[in-house]
Amino acid sequence: MYIRLDVFAGLLRVRPGELLHAVRTSGELDGMLLPARRQVRGAALMFDQAEATAFAARWHAREPADNPAPSGEPLIPLDVFAREAGIAPLALWQAVSRRKRLRGITLPVPVRSEGQLLFEPAAVSRFVSALRRISDGESS
Repeated sequence: MYIRLDVFAGLLRVRPGELLHAVRTSGELDGMLLPARRQVRGAALMFDQAEATAFAARWHAREPADNPAPSGEPLIPLDVFAREAGIAPLALWQAVSRRKRLRGITLPVPVRSEGQLLFEPAAVSRFVSALRRISDGESS
């Protein structure tokens, strides 16, 4: 039995467009090889349900590639991160909590401490740099 691309994207909790882009370009999603797919009449992409379910289980069990490494530097709180990135703190909190991307950029993985979200300084600077590159590209 086969499932559609949008159903598979729902299993992975990613946007269908993000999954479609991965299928059309590298065939990998965040470094993991996607299961075999087939295109049916009407241009719908379909995935084998058993393979897709197994992939989704591996996908959710994986360790995020951007785990904060303890550098010894003091961690940055969410409000300072938001100020540096020029993003509303609520929007940043929602994106981090839901593991969404902002403008196509993966957010750093937070460390939860006493109910507060804290971030590794190096990861914050990488995110802010990438965000500025995108913003500069849009304004030119």
